[in-house]
Amino acid sequence: MIDIHNHIIPAIDDGPDTLEQALELLWQAEADGIQRLVCTPHMHPGRYDNDITTIKPAFDDLVKQASDAEIGVQLAMAAEVRFSDEMMFQLRNKRIPMIGQWEGYDCLLLEMPHQNIPMGIEHMLEWLEKQKIRAVIAHPERNKELMAYPDRVLPLVERGALLQVTAGCIPGFFGEKAQTTARWLLDHELVQFVASDAHHAKRRPPAMKAAADVLDGWYGKDVRDRLTLTNPDLLTFSLFAG
Repeated sequence: MIDIHNHIIPAIDDGPDTLEQALELLWQAEADGIQRLVCTPHMHPGRYDNDITTIKPAFDDLVKQASDAEIGVQLAMAAEVRFSDEMMFQLRNKRIPMIGQWEGYDCLLLEMPHQNIPMGIEHMLEWLEKQKIRAVIAHPERNKELMAYPDRVLPLVERGALLQVTAGCIPGFFGEKAQTTARWLLDHELVQFVASDAHHAKRRPPAMKAAADVLDGWYGKDVRDRLTLTNPDLLTFSLFAG
């Protein structure tokens, strides 16, 4: 499997505090069946003031340490970018590491607020499209507005947004509402990717195998492979090709 969303780089956001904790998460990811992993620390202005200049050195150090520890997971780098006015400035100045490419468009991993669909996001998606960029929206099933009204995601999809569901939501680790919303999105064939959003070996583990097992029961192996391997490979091919 290929995990396109996680917080494994240490001491850079709300993921692991130490290198040892990060390596524990990587060992866990490998045991969970993850062969490739895109590190996506938060870029959240005022909270986690990261951009490519802070992410790249921390990522390079993790790659070296993981190699020294003989961890077999291939690593690549991107970011989870919080929806904000600052995004446009960051994009123009090439400060956002992209998560890959889809149908000729560059892609960024976009995080909405957890409470609601933010005002202006439809205009932002239209602006991104003009820049030949598409958004991969992280964990829409955990957005409280979408939990109540899941069909409100449709205008975002119509404007080119791709959707990434959290692995742990599929077996119900984030509660019944998140699981129900994830199932609705999956039933309506709106989801392109399932990813871990792992933060911590015990509190927020990868859970990709648990999700794969449930997906097999709900839809069969072909759908599970598309969401956890085929589509993630298409998205991130350019990141791992080098």
